[in-house]
Parts: sequence; C-alpha cells; structure tokens
Amino acid sequence: MKNDIIGLVDFHNAPSLGELTANRSLGSTSFLGRYAFCDFALSNFCNSEIANVGLLIRDHERSVLKHLGNMNAWVTNTKIGKETIMYNERGILNPTFNTDINNIRENDWVLYDSSAAYIVFQSSHIVANVDLRPIIAEHIARKEKITVVYTKIKDASKEFLNSGLCEIDEQGYLKNPLKNKHLPGPALASMEIWIINRTVLADIIKRHATVNELYGMKEMLAYLVKIGAYKIHTYEFKGYARCYDSFEHYCDYCFELLDPAIAQQFFDPEWPHYTLTHDTPPALYGEKATVVNSFVSNGAVIEGEVSDSVISRHVKIGKGSKISHCILFSNVSIGENCVIENALIDKYSIITKDHKVLSPDGKMQYLKQGVIL
Repeated sequence: MKNDIIGLVDFHNAPSLGELTANRSLGSTSFLGRYAFCDFALSNFCNSEIANVGLLIRDHERSVLKHLGNMNAWVTNTKIGKETIMYNERGILNPTFNTDINNIRENDWVLYDSSAAYIVFQSSHIVANVDLRPIIAEHIARKEKITVVYTKIKDASKEFLNSGLCEIDEQGYLKNPLKNKHLPGPALASMEIWIINRTVLADIIKRHATVNELYGMKEMLAYLVKIGAYKIHTYEFKGYARCYDSFEHYCDYCFELLDPAIAQQFFDPEWPHYTLTHDTPPALYGEKATVVNSFVSNGAVIEGEVSDSVISRHVKIGKGSKISHCILFSNVSIGENCVIENALIDKYSIITKDHKVLSPDGKMQYLKQGVIL
C-alpha cells in the first residue's frame, strides 16, 4: 500500500479489567500465553501493508515499551516503515484530559510533518483479523471523509459492553450513534476502527477545543454526526470479533479459543499474528506429564497434568500437580502435588507444593502478580 496512510493503535479507549490491568495497559496485557492485545491491531496494519504506525498510549507506558522491544516485529518495510510511541505527557498531570485527541494534539507530526492523506484508528481491546485494504479502497473510491467499521452482535447485553452502537440509514451512513445500554437483543456494534482523512482530522481537533476537551475520538465523532457537521460512512466486518471489556470476558474469550472450531475462525495461516519473539527453548514435558485441550507456550516445563488451560512462557508445573481451567502468566511456578482450578495467576507468582487453589462457585479468581502461597 502507498506510504500515504498512518495506522494508529488507540490504547485510550480500553476499559479496566480490574486488578488485571491495575499496573499495566490492557493493550500490553498477556493474551493466550505469548501475545499482547496490541499485537492484533499491529498485525492488521502490517498485513494490510500500512508501513507507518503510531501507538497512542494512555498510561503504563513501561509495560507497553517492555512488550514492544525494538518494534521491528511489525514492520515489513524497514526502509520506509516506522513505529512511533505517542504519549501525552501533560495528560499524566491531569488524567481527565488524557484523551486520544489530546494525545494527537501533543504529537502533531501526524497532521503537519506527514504526507499521509488518511489516518486509520484501531482500538487495542477489540480483537479481530481485519483486512483494512478493501475498507480503505472503498473509503477512497467513494470520496468519504470518515468511515467507521461495525459488526453485528447477537446480544448487546452481553457483548461489546464498552462500545457504541450504530443506527445506519439506507445510504449506509451512520444515522444515530448510540451508547450501549446493555439491552438484550441483536445490534450493530462499532469496532472502533475509523478511517479519517488527515485534513478532516485536523478540523476535528480544532473543533474539539471549542466543544469539550474531555471528549475522546468516539465521543467527538458522535457529536459531529448529531450536529450534522460530518457524514460517517459505515463498513460491515463479518468475521470473528471480540471486545475485551471485563475480567469475565477476558477469561471466557480466552477459553473459547480452545475450541478448534472457534480457533479456526481466528488463527488464519493467511493472516499471521506477529509478536515480540523470545529466544526460548520449546516446551518440555516430563515422562508422566498429561496435557489436554490447552495452549502451551515455549519455555514451559510441565511435569504434572494440565487441562483446558493457557500456559505462558517459562511456567513450571511440578510433578503430581493438576491444573484445570486456568490461565498462568509467564514465570509462574507451581510446586509438586498442587491442585489449581478456575484461576488466573499473574506472572512471577509461586505456589508451593501441596497447595490447593479452588473456586467453590466455579468463577475465575485472580491471584495478583508475585503472590507466594
């Protein structure tokens, strides 16, 4: 694709997942043992041949920088491609004004030092394989100013709880942006993927200062539609998409990918997911180890039994231990003869031998980073 497009991974709209994201950005939170959430937006840009990418970081930049490393994993053209961390330092002093729009205002090279004609936003907490090329092509062919991508959901009371809903007119334009009030039934949910002409983005940022500086991009776009300032073209995405908007959804959606039929919708050999690589050995299984229906990352050492679980890098599971329906983050150590069920154990935690971690009601429980039992 021509070098006239900038892709922006937007971390600002990500909801809190409770203690899981208390000390890290959702965009840099571990996913299926080896990825982070931002990997999928970055992979969409990479697979869609978008060479110039910015990351709009809201907070916890340390965890983001740690995951990104040298950032070369997502750049296919090292001659013209680049990735830029975009951070609003003023927003730290006043978090109320720490929005994606104010972030761009602080990093105004997107508007003034770039020849890009189009800016593509994608939020980090909505996971989907989106080929942006046909969407951008339609946007350009129709001479649109703003395009939003939406998807059909079955139950607005259970899905995309943090996203807006769309009403669309007969010409395919956004008629009435709505907040998801969690009413049961089907709906059209925004995937928070926006294609905006650079000149239009400059105008939006200029208007923003006179409207409400607390608004982020999605609130500002909804306002502009309601006052008739801009028409927003819509594009339907028909593939697998999940919005990670709660701790419960985080766990449920991770576990659903253990189902091969669902996993095939997401893991497409023609659409690779790129991530930071680690120089680690393959997983090591002991003579009496048993692993059933689980994701196991490289560097793990398993000598016990694992079922229906996600095991991250460098996890150690001792002899005689039984792990069921769990998510273990990197560098977790489980001693011998432990029984762990329905738990997410954060990284660097140690469960000493003969311990039991059980959930009587079957709900997932969270053990914080570095816990020792």
